[in-house]
Amino acid sequence: MTFETRRIFKSAVTSQNLIRELLQLMFLGELLAPGGERAWLVSPWISNIILFDNRAGGFGTVNPEWGNREIRLIEVVMDMMACGTALGIATSLDDHNDPLIDALMMAADEAGLANKLSIVRREHLHIKGVLLKRGLLTGSMNLTYSGLELNDEMVVYDTIPKTLAEARINFESYVGAGT
Repeated sequence: MTFETRRIFKSAVTSQNLIRELLQLMFLGELLAPGGERAWLVSPWISNIILFDNRAGGFGTVNPEWGNREIRLIEVVMDMMACGTALGIATSLDDHNDPLIDALMMAADEAGLANKLSIVRREHLHIKGVLLKRGLLTGSMNLTYSGLELNDEMVVYDTIPKTLAEARINFESYVGAGT
């Protein structure tokens, strides 16, 4: 079965794990075949969410250093950058975002990967999207615990090359554009 676009409706009682599993597949794809164009995380509110539950060791072959524990966003994107994928993050000026942004900037600097990281803070940002090499996830969901676990959300996953290219052009326009 193949598809180019898929819509997912999530609530407290339906499709709870579907979006998390889709995000896992997207990030795994990038980790296993890194490089190319900049990956983008665009969300007015962003947190160091749990992306992988590796307590049973199921993702140990992706990165043996992860160990048997939950793996959070910062660790995954740091691995992506270490493997050669540049990362752009666009988020709002809200203080909620400061812990993730500060921790990610410090980790990238300590690992010598600061040149792979672009952070954009925008006053009126409301777009939400995760753009990786092979897919684009857009919709109502912020990259937060509430977005993944609590809120009713609708997201669209696209693999259409034209849609990915349009999103990339829009997201790349944030670099150097200011607030």
